Amino acid sequence: MTTTRFNFKESTKQFYIILALCSVFIIASCSKDDETNVDAKKISGTFDVVETDEFDDVENYSITIAKSKNGGANIEINNFGDFMYVPVKAVIKGNVFTIPPQTFVGKKLTISVSGSGTFNGTVLTFDFSLDTGNDIVINQTCVASKVE
Repeated sequence: MTTTRFNFKESTKQFYIILALCSVFIIASCSKDDETNVDAKKISGTFDVVETDEFDDVENYSITIAKSKNGGANIEINNFGDFMYVPVKAVIKGNVFTIPPQTFVGKKLTISVSGSGTFNGTVLTFDFSLDTGNDIVINQTCVASKVE
């Protein structure tokens, strides 16, 4: 019969090495999103928009941005594109503004909206696309200045 000796010092050392590695991975995977999020209250308000389409036609209108009831970095844009009767959802993280893809179904038309841009504290600059599902995609560029 062969006897295997158990080395308590070596096992304890290995345990602490594994514990240290696990701790490093756990800490590295954590982030504080709140440090990189623009406070939704800071972006909330009324903005005057200058919208330019892909044919260089310009339209002026106003939008209202409000903090979403979903909280966090979520916001809602009212009067989006000067034609939406329901709010378009968006997210603001740091100075990055994102309109995740979302679809709106009407009586005669279904459109999908998505886009992205930046916010510098008073000016929101973004591009967005409207897809009607009928092989028609409209691309727009917007510069929205916060009304004080």
